[in-house]
Amino acid sequence: MKTEPNYKYATNAAYTELSYYNGSFPQINIIELLFESGDIILKTYSQAARHFKCSHNEFTYHIAQSEYGFTIADFNNGHYIICYNDLKDEKTIRFTLAHELGHIRLGHTEDNETADREANCFARNLLCPVQLVRGYSLSTAEDYVECFGISLPMAEAALAHFKSDFYYITHSNYQIINDKIYSYMTGYGLYELYHV
Repeated sequence: MKTEPNYKYATNAAYTELSYYNGSFPQINIIELLFESGDIILKTYSQAARHFKCSHNEFTYHIAQSEYGFTIADFNNGHYIICYNDLKDEKTIRFTLAHELGHIRLGHTEDNETADREANCFARNLLCPVQLVRGYSLSTAEDYVECFGISLPMAEAALAHFKSDFYYITHSNYQIINDKIYSYMTGYGLYELYHV
């Protein structure tokens, strides 16, 4: 039986993840965020191909679960390996990593349309925080591409879903990330913001 995606959960999971992020804005450094997590190891398709003693192409189209990336989960130890196609362009890699992180944080144990839609929601909120969209008054897909370093199709999807993403984010999650972004942009710590 097909279940409807839980966009509210996926949206807020992305902002919870951003609350632990200590990197730069507006372009989220997804590699840094993944390294900071402590429970995720990154492997490229090139590394995997060498391990399996095959070509990159053979690994991508005959061994890998996707030509973009996939996750291997060790549920007993709570660790994950994200494998991604390092021959894709940087924008595609950034989205792939955010999407796979979404699968992990949302607790997906199988790959289906509902899980993919939730992971896409997580990825667009992680890479295109609504606070920055509002702060920079972004109004076109081209604005999103330039600001967030994402592909045009992802920018179009993020723009199309902005209202629903803004609707689903809780007030506390909105404020936490808004304060974090403001602190990064101004150089003021949170203590200084509230105790001036």
